[in-house]
Formats: sequence, C-alpha cells, structure tokens
Amino acid sequence: MSDIVKVVLGISFIFVMTSLGALTSFLFKDKVSVKFNKLIVGFSSGVMIAASIWSLLLPAIDGASNYGSLKFLPAVLGFFVGGLFLALIDFICKKLNHCGMKKSSKLFLAMTLHNIPEGIAVGVAFGSAWATGDASAMALALSLAIGMGVQNFPEGMAIALPMKQATGSKTKGFFMGVLSGLVEPIGAIIGFFLAASITVIMPWALSFAAGAMIYVVVSELFPESQVGEGASLGTWGTMLGFMLMMALDVGLG
Repeated sequence: MSDIVKVVLGISFIFVMTSLGALTSFLFKDKVSVKFNKLIVGFSSGVMIAASIWSLLLPAIDGASNYGSLKFLPAVLGFFVGGLFLALIDFICKKLNHCGMKKSSKLFLAMTLHNIPEGIAVGVAFGSAWATGDASAMALALSLAIGMGVQNFPEGMAIALPMKQATGSKTKGFFMGVLSGLVEPIGAIIGFFLAASITVIMPWALSFAAGAMIYVVVSELFPESQVGEGASLGTWGTMLGFMLMMALDVGLG
C-alpha cells in the first residue's frame, strides 16, 4: 500500500466512523421514555468527560514538554478559555434578547470543537511521516488514525442520540452527528500541510476543546440526567460512557 493511499484512508476513516456512530440515530424509535433519555444523556456526559481527559488534556500536557515545569500551563489556561468561550456565547445571546443557546446547540458546538484538534493531530502525524519518509512513522500515523476512528464511533452516538431527542427527528440527529465529525478530515488536511508549524498551538487547541466540552457537561448534561425520574440511570449512563471511552483511549492510544 502506497503512502498516499495510507494518508487518504486514515483521514477518511476518522470521519466515516463518526458517521457510522451517528447512524445509531435510526436504531431507536422517535419517542423515547424519560428514563431512556436519562441514560442517553448520561452516556454522552461520560463519553465527553473521558474524551476530554485522555484525548485532549493529557495529550495537551505531553505536547507542552518544552514549557518545562510549566508544561501544565497550556492545558490549564486553554481549558479555562474553552469554558469561558461558551459562557460568553450564552451571555451575549441573552444580552441580545435571545433565550440563549439550547442544550443541543451547545452539545453540537462542544463536540465539533473537540473534533477539530483531534483531526489536526492525525494530519500532523501523517504530515510529519510524509516529510521524513519514515515507514515506521507512517505506520504509527495510520495506527493513530485507526485508534481515533474507533473512538469516534461512540462520539458519533453521543451527539446523534441527544440531538435526535432534542429535535424529534432521527434524520436531523444523524446529520448533526455527521456535521460534527466533518471538521475532523478538514482539520487533518490542514494539519498535514502545516505539520511543522501547527504543533506549537496544539496543546492550547486541545485544552480549549476540553474546556468547552466539560462546560457543556456540567452546565447542561448533568442537570438533565440527574433531575427527576430515572436519575440513577443517568448516573450509570455516565459511568458506562466514561468506561467505554477510557477503555478505547487507553487501549488504542
């Protein structure tokens, strides 16, 4: 298999797996019970928390090794700015006399922001391997893309199912899941061509996305999954989503 085929397959795979996860929107009936909705929302929370830690914050800290004893700084500041970004969007919307962003809109925005640096990371890996011509580096980049793609399946579910519930449409849930993942191959292409220079901002971009995701989890998903009937299912849904993404991130990372 030529290097160009490996690059195309790797970049395509990460998007295809998100789309396959979003297809689960069609596996459930249009109206779901309150208890099942708690489970779905809890699952999404767990997926996002685990992805924030293992896919975003830990790589951000590892990627900031040139900061020495302050290598935590990009992760801490980027995380704060990511949360502040969504808080400011909420504030601006309310000042403009809108009702603010809906939970589903915040969830979509946070997951999309999370996919951008993940896509860039895959592109950087392929771009660096391409530039050096190192076969082992290309194999590692392909492994990264496969691992990222497998992780993207539950992430596609985590956006499509709540969006389906919020909009009442399986088709809308599916397409919102697909759209959230579309930025990943775009980011990968950018990362491929800017592999040498874009690594400088990667720790900040990764932690920014993590902050945005945790903000949505705490402000929107936790309250919905923990209030009223079926709260225990919301808790176990969070546990299940977290365990699944932790196993995928650690096992395939």
